[in-house]
Amino acid sequence: MGGADESREQSTSRGAPMSRESTSAGCRRATRALARALASAALAAAASADPLSADRPGQSSPPNVVAPGAIQLEGGFAFERETAAGSSNANTIRVPQGLLRVGVLPFLELRASADGFVFEDRAGASSRASASDFTLGSRARVLDQSGAIPATALEFGLSLPTGSNSVTSDGVDPSGALLFEWALGARFALDLTVVLASTSLGVSDSRRAFSAEPALSLGAALTERASVFVEYYAVFVNRGLGDQHSIDGGFAWLLGDDLQLDVSAGAGLNDSAPDFFVSAGVAWRFRLP
Repeated sequence: MGGADESREQSTSRGAPMSRESTSAGCRRATRALARALASAALAAAASADPLSADRPGQSSPPNVVAPGAIQLEGGFAFERETAAGSSNANTIRVPQGLLRVGVLPFLELRASADGFVFEDRAGASSRASASDFTLGSRARVLDQSGAIPATALEFGLSLPTGSNSVTSDGVDPSGALLFEWALGARFALDLTVVLASTSLGVSDSRRAFSAEPALSLGAALTERASVFVEYYAVFVNRGLGDQHSIDGGFAWLLGDDLQLDVSAGAGLNDSAPDFFVSAGVAWRFRLP
């Protein structure tokens, strides 16, 4: 009897700690699962709290990145007319001007872009449709605004020669950009983008051109959902290709925190720039489940 009692006591004394450890491990697992769920919810809420910030419209871009776990699609069409001295008018349409932005870290996004299809119509010549080159890149936000120091981002891209012979650069072309933004009170923002690029000159030309492309934009919020901008931008390029100077402006409307529509138009300020151009597009943000 004493042996049986001792055996029961030993069994009880061993079983109790095992039960507590099992319960403790279960609590830890539940706590970790709850923490992950709360973190995911907080991330989604934080992304939802900020209205969509698109690169469209215009040539300058705000130094913002897509939140982690979010994907943003931007696209539209652009019509451009150009008259060269002593030659006929040339009309060009680019569609869908696609841009894919994927949030990776709170300060980093990955990017992929392409004009898509380029339709050219020149008086006295046959029309043609061509596929454009494709660009892969990334953007990192490195500074928030502090006084006169602007919010700042760095962007890198690599264009791949995937396009048709008539429009491809026929080379692997690197580019980089500095993006700055100064918030001027609650309604206005000044954006400055400077792109530096090295571009191959096409199938029939083995040379490479280097360009600097500044764009300066002043944006204003008309309402919580509508905004307007005016902009000057230029392309300074070597190889005697002719610098370009242009102005444009347009409107953007947020239909919700994750959907924006835009229209814009502009004109060239010198002979090398297109005579005029118009554009319209959309930006849509969504989140992975």
